[in-house]
Formats: sequence, C-alpha cells, structure tokens
Amino acid sequence: MKNYELLLMFNINQDESTLKTVDKYKGIISSKGGTIDRYEDWGTMKLAYNINKVNKARYILLNFQANNEILEELAGLIKFNDSIMRHMFIAQDKKITEPSVMMSTRERA
Repeated sequence: MKNYELLLMFNINQDESTLKTVDKYKGIISSKGGTIDRYEDWGTMKLAYNINKVNKARYILLNFQANNEILEELAGLIKFNDSIMRHMFIAQDKKITEPSVMMSTRERA
C-alpha cells in the first residue's frame, strides 16, 4: 500500500452532501483494505479566483494508505461528482498523521 494525500474543494452551494460524500470515500478506502491516517475539515475559505461563479469552497484533507484499485475507484467517483470543484491526489513518501500547518494555525488563533 502506498501513502496518499487527497485535498477536496467542495462547492458551498451544495454543502449538505459534503460530509456524506466524504464518509462514502472513507468507507471505500476502509472496506477495500486501505487505512485513513488523517482527516481534516478546514471549513469554508475564500478562493483566490472564482470557479464557475463561486468564490468560496469547503476544504477537506485526507491522508490515507491505498492500493491502485482504491485510487482508481476514488478518482472515478470524484470525476463525476458535481459538488467537488477541484481535487488533488499527491503521493507521499511516508505516513502522515500529525495535524497539517493549516489546522495547527487555526488551533493557535
């Protein structure tokens, strides 16, 4: 299993489905033998530029271990989900469990 980071940007106009969608993705990872190492809900933030006339998005960060089968299934589901404005998969060298810089700065504020 390889380590991955997934950042999701959700349209705030479709916010009611955000947590259900994330729970579905977490369930897929777990049910197929992957593990979730870190989950962070960064909340709603203003975008640097409008995307489809929307200027805010809800950010969710997931770090997980998965094989190619899980990764391909997630990519397929994300591709056809209209509430996800942008996403980014990043392969990581090691397992990451500590809070991100974004979360640690929010805790200090």
